Amino acid sequence: MRNKLWRSFWGIFFLAAAALVVVNQMGILSYKIGFWAIVGTIIFALGSIDSVINRRITEGVFSIAFLLMVYAKPLHIERLVPWTILLAAVLISIGLGIIFRNRFHTVVYANKKIKDFRNKRESISDHIFTDTVSNEKGSHVVVDQTLSDTSRYIHSKELETIEVNGKLGDINLYLDDAQAAGDTVVMDLNVTMTELNIYVPLSWQVKDNLGQTFGNIQIEGTSNGGGPTLIIQGRASMSDIDVRYI
Repeated sequence: MRNKLWRSFWGIFFLAAAALVVVNQMGILSYKIGFWAIVGTIIFALGSIDSVINRRITEGVFSIAFLLMVYAKPLHIERLVPWTILLAAVLISIGLGIIFRNRFHTVVYANKKIKDFRNKRESISDHIFTDTVSNEKGSHVVVDQTLSDTSRYIHSKELETIEVNGKLGDINLYLDDAQAAGDTVVMDLNVTMTELNIYVPLSWQVKDNLGQTFGNIQIEGTSNGGGPTLIIQGRASMSDIDVRYI
């Protein structure tokens, strides 16, 4: 998933790691980092990033805990190493696991064919909808999503604007049952490390005004014309946007 995005991200990560090694050896940093400290930094940083991407609370908490132990001296927390930090990590992991129990998950569909999924979507919608959408049938729709996978179905008959705010997750947005109030529908994006799939009717046209940073937008299929124009604008950082005609 998001191969281009993650290649860019990990490429930048390892370039930053290389820069850290060089800068450390040149003595530019006020604190001299040893070889094994650098290795530990890379390993635990990778662990923390991977835990955020794959939503594993315990792995993320302990990766941060071990990073704190590696840099205990410059942070002046030597007296907390190791047992106080490890105990705190255990308690934090348990607490976050309780709080976010229903949000750190992955939605898996046994059949990925859009046609089959559309036939079943009404029967499963109660299980994948959350309270993060306002006014699905009105002219202005807002989708807010953080650290979860979600699907939204827009049934508005007078649609004007859609606002999508997302961080670290997947969003499926279905517009096949929507009707525009005028000649255009404006979709304003503010997404970071998110995969957004937008399903639009064949009659709609799509205009890309999106600002991207290490991201990618793809339009699959072509419009047969006659419908309104969906204007996609805003900001997408390290995100993939796929527009699909159905």
